[in-house]
Amino acid sequence: TEGENTKTVHSAYIVSVYVDGSGNMVLVKNPTITNIPKKSSYKPKAIESEGTVDSITTNEINEFLTTFFKLYPTATASELSYYVNDGILKPIGKEYIFQELVNPIHNRKDNQVTVSLTVEYIDQQTKATQVSQFDLVLEKNGSNWKIIE
Repeated sequence: TEGENTKTVHSAYIVSVYVDGSGNMVLVKNPTITNIPKKSSYKPKAIESEGTVDSITTNEINEFLTTFFKLYPTATASELSYYVNDGILKPIGKEYIFQELVNPIHNRKDNQVTVSLTVEYIDQQTKATQVSQFDLVLEKNGSNWKIIE
């Protein structure tokens, strides 16, 4: 800046990223300047409960998910295998403190239950609230629930 004059400048860039089957990413083209995009009019459809899961099952699933999401931030791949089919959720290795499940929505689909929810954590390092959204498919095997998708 020259003197005391300052101003805000907005720019937009397109970045091409390749994502492999495992979710790994690499930039395949340098950022290229473009016009500033307008806000989309897209509105996602709100997921609603269809009333297909009884309250006992809902409580069981919420207990399972609370236990799982308390362990998830620091769990190893072998620990996750008790709760999740291979590769569905990868270890994250972070010091997050579980806060709560936010608005879990349960719907039955055949012998499976789909759950859409938000999970709140506190990041130990930054003390910031970490919010993550999940769309999961659970299946009961004997007396235990497992995340299969």
